[in-house]
Amino acid sequence: MNIKTRNEKAKQFVLDQLSMVLQLNENDFTELPNYEQLKTITQDLIYVKAMGFRGVVATALTGKFLDNSFDYLNNFYACNPRSIFENGIFYAFQKMKIPCGKSDPLNVAKNINVLDENWAKGRRPQKTAMAAVGLLRIINNESDNATQQKIINYFFFRLLSYSQECSSIIIQPIHDETISNQLIASKLVKFVLGYPESGTIPQLVISKILSLIYKNSNIRVIGGDESVFGTNTTSKKPADLWINNDGEISNLYEITVKKIDYKRLDDSIQSLADTNCLDKPVIFICRLPEDINTLGGYQDGTLIYNNKSFNFIDISEFIRTAIALLSPNTINLLITDIEEFVGSYMRPIKTKNGWNEIFSNQE
Repeated sequence: MNIKTRNEKAKQFVLDQLSMVLQLNENDFTELPNYEQLKTITQDLIYVKAMGFRGVVATALTGKFLDNSFDYLNNFYACNPRSIFENGIFYAFQKMKIPCGKSDPLNVAKNINVLDENWAKGRRPQKTAMAAVGLLRIINNESDNATQQKIINYFFFRLLSYSQECSSIIIQPIHDETISNQLIASKLVKFVLGYPESGTIPQLVISKILSLIYKNSNIRVIGGDESVFGTNTTSKKPADLWINNDGEISNLYEITVKKIDYKRLDDSIQSLADTNCLDKPVIFICRLPEDINTLGGYQDGTLIYNNKSFNFIDISEFIRTAIALLSPNTINLLITDIEEFVGSYMRPIKTKNGWNEIFSNQE
């Protein structure tokens, strides 16, 4: 079959599986011989923010459907996972509102063919990677076809249940216009630091703030909408965010709430070189001093490394200062935009609950 037909079959397989379990409930699976084990494994696999591992399982099962001789445990890449996920499964997940990224299984499989303990040891979180391996082994080793299909059904049932749970959490809008801008800033700081989602939330908040600061000018903030799709080195971006003024790139911003080591600086230099931006100023917006305490030579907000000057700003202070520059109406736009993002089915339950808890408290 040609590639387009194959990808369409992949999409339809996942849609069929998810549609099949729509009318089921947990009690429909309690008679499975290894039910308690399956419940624990699928909990570890699905109810986490790392989406790639459930993407691996979905891709493996889809590959097996497309070719019954496919050995997903020992030759995972034989099913051409990029094609069937990005051009098939992804759209099925999107239609059924299953939280996912564009290249989930590729982000964790990393061109590894054998899915076993050795593969899982190199992944984070390891517990979730082992859950993917464990579930695929149980399915692969099940000799009874009906039982095997029911286990597959349970995976898709749990996937759908997680999606429904994410979607059921309502983000409470902020209606109190008497809240001071610095109280809002403090709440945003607490949210960004407490629920970073591997950097997605800090990057979103900073990009929204910068975009609103420059809203009525020729300057555009680029990169904020691409935060969940890959690192700078894989996506050929000069930085997480950058300023574009009439087609000319100026300031480049790296946003993080993780430790910055020399490897991160090397990656930044490589991204700059790949995009012809080595002469552009780079500003790290991070936690100071804790994120840079392993870097030597830092002084007065600047570090020179391999002939490149890097600037550093504390993310909490940046948010507080930037919010002070915005009008009340603009702050309302900012909060509304972030509420919409957090309220999406793509956001984890923890992030949604964190937002509601922080912004429902008026102190």
